[in-house]
Amino acid sequence: MKTCITSLLLVFFISSMAQNVGIGTTAPDASAKVDISSVNSGFLLPRMNTAQRDAIASPATGLLIFNTDNNALEMWNATSWLSFGSTGISSNGLPLGPTCTNQWSRKNDVGGFTRLRAVGFAIGNKGYTGTGVDGVGTYKKDFWEYDPLTNSWTQKADFGGLARSNAMAFSLGGKGYIGTGYDGVNYRKDFWEYDPANNSWTQKTDFAGVARSSAVGFGIGAMGYVGTGYDGSDKSDFWEFDPAGNSWAAKAPFAGVPRSGTVGFSLAGKGYIGLGQVSNTGAFKKDFWEYDPAGNQWTQKTDFGGIGRTGALALSNGTKAFIALGNGYMPKFDFWEYLPLTNTWIQRADFGGGSRSGAMGFVIGTKTYIGTGQSGSALNDFWEYCQ
Repeated sequence: MKTCITSLLLVFFISSMAQNVGIGTTAPDASAKVDISSVNSGFLLPRMNTAQRDAIASPATGLLIFNTDNNALEMWNATSWLSFGSTGISSNGLPLGPTCTNQWSRKNDVGGFTRLRAVGFAIGNKGYTGTGVDGVGTYKKDFWEYDPLTNSWTQKADFGGLARSNAMAFSLGGKGYIGTGYDGVNYRKDFWEYDPANNSWTQKTDFAGVARSSAVGFGIGAMGYVGTGYDGSDKSDFWEFDPAGNSWAAKAPFAGVPRSGTVGFSLAGKGYIGLGQVSNTGAFKKDFWEYDPAGNQWTQKTDFGGIGRTGALALSNGTKAFIALGNGYMPKFDFWEYLPLTNTWIQRADFGGGSRSGAMGFVIGTKTYIGTGQSGSALNDFWEYCQ
């Protein structure tokens, strides 16, 4: 035993004196401190689950392990664990790098019922959808979570308000918000907060404008914004929600003509609203407007790249934004990206699920997700776009 230990120490001493160490080779590559050569075996990293990995105290930058929970090679990059697996590259579970280019792939169908005019938003590395109306006119309040790492849906606590369609929704500060809409009898103005940490809903101060459906909402910084919509007539008012104070404040009205069926999103600290339909004329719109919260003012931007429409879908993760689908005399399946630095539109690959309106969606990392909607009948298919 003593001889074995002495020999092992001698090997390590000699190795430390060498410029390069070869294992299985007498001529290690000059660029490698250690060169392992084999044709019938490999190099085996420490194997552990996520909890064991997270228990590593002060991991060194560049530390490598194999995570048995997600079957991925993982590296600590000084701020997060980067995972390299069959689903692509992720940071602490949030997808980073695309594994495809400008193409769509079908994922597991949305949980629950076929539906249209539901809401969708993302919180962290999960997507959420709920409410809407099914193909026979039944209004819904069920609520579902999508995990892109496992391509699976989990039913969560039902939305706290009455079942409805045409609500608006956004995420802000790690929480989700749903409000307004139509319950089959009345327009709504109640407003609810979803906390994914404890899977619970809390009613907040009612939306300060009149009850309505088909409004748009988005978050900018620490504030939420809601505007436009329909209550028997088109609306152009615009409101700011402060979650810290649970209060609403009127802001400069949307600068385009009043309308419903618009889309809206936030991108790089600004808000955007456009498209929709003017109810009293039936005109489909394609104008596009930017809201600056610092100056509380609207600026018209380049018109949307496709034709005018209502019932379209806007998606954003704060750094990328897309508009897709909708209905302008017939359902659409085109898919467009907005570039704010050049104020231009780029048409991307057509949506893989075909034409429809009233769909929902969200963006997680570099992946965009769209599902449900209506094209002749209510749908529950679900698709991933990889740019």
